[in-house]
Amino acid sequence: MRKKYKYSFARKKEADGGFVSLIYAGISLFLFLVAALLSFSQSGNAGSWIGAFGVMAILFSACGFAAGLRSFKEKDRNYYFSAIGSLANGMFLIGWLALFLIGIG
Repeated sequence: MRKKYKYSFARKKEADGGFVSLIYAGISLFLFLVAALLSFSQSGNAGSWIGAFGVMAILFSACGFAAGLRSFKEKDRNYYFSAIGSLANGMFLIGWLALFLIGIG
């Protein structure tokens, strides 16, 4: 008779930096939505508020991207949120920098 092996996998906790990265991505997305609504309501004449929201969102995206990459160094953790947060913050950072460079040019 064959021996039956029972395997059980321990559930790993999510990396702490992954949650932080997702929070920063959410803040950056929220600032984008606020800036877009302000610009739409003011017919494109919102002024320096849009620039301030943009610079803050760039900083949040950069910090979230760095936190997401740092969280991959945590041992015995699940990196699902770290991957999502890093990718989202990377895309937001590229988008914000593109908007910033278009505005300067």
